[in-house]
Amino acid sequence: MRMDLECFPCLLRQAVEACRLATEEEGKRREVIRGVLGILERATPESTPPLLCLKVHEEVKRITGNADPYREVKRTFNSLAREMYPELRKMVEESSDRLLTAVKLAIAGNVIDVGPGMDFDLRKTVSEVMAKDLRPNHLEHLRRTVEKSSTVVYLADNAGEVLFDRVLIETLGSKHILYVVKKDPLLNDASLEDAEFAGMEELAEVVEIELDPETVYTPWQAELLRKAEVVISKGQGNYETLEGMGANLFYLLMIKCPVVARKLGGRVGDLVVKGERVG
Repeated sequence: MRMDLECFPCLLRQAVEACRLATEEEGKRREVIRGVLGILERATPESTPPLLCLKVHEEVKRITGNADPYREVKRTFNSLAREMYPELRKMVEESSDRLLTAVKLAIAGNVIDVGPGMDFDLRKTVSEVMAKDLRPNHLEHLRRTVEKSSTVVYLADNAGEVLFDRVLIETLGSKHILYVVKKDPLLNDASLEDAEFAGMEELAEVVEIELDPETVYTPWQAELLRKAEVVISKGQGNYETLEGMGANLFYLLMIKCPVVARKLGGRVGDLVVKGERVG
């Protein structure tokens, strides 16, 4: 997905929040903002929001010397999600449609995203999500595709959200799950440490990937996704990166900004289960 004008102030806000977490030195914070303004100024028409996001946060880390500004934030979200995990499992077990409930909960967990901002109530979101419909709703396509697949590639999004992913993965049956996390810190994206905290290695093969500073996913990684039987892709960032690539992708996300809302024909706050090859 290409950059929209509204993406520029959003990325600048992210830089301000990140440098405040990364350092107490006001001089370095100002240097970060100058560097980020330069990155945004040099953005080409072909740039995507995730690619510029990657460049912006690499600039924050380079200037401040803090390799993981969101480390404590991620730990807080992990702890909160682990407290909620028994409740989430019970909701699925008592549901008449376990997959639908698990998918909605996985999407509810997608609110744990510092990209759009850190002002959210996780417990309230879970309650609200269960009363909402999916738009678009390609759940039955996802159900049938997973049933006939032996391997599911699951692209993780954020720390804390991993516990919500676990609830969904537990409903998928005896599939070989490849749970894909980021090797290098980026915002509050899920890492190997977060997956281990959630006990994900009990259910899946956890795979770390390094992102490409010029393409986000490397051409080799993109080709593997195209060849996969089915890919469950969590979060708005993965949608912005992978949309239109032609793989057998199902996007699970909560719409968090007007730009993506317009792209998907929905509204901010909508719950999305969208198949790349559906419709």
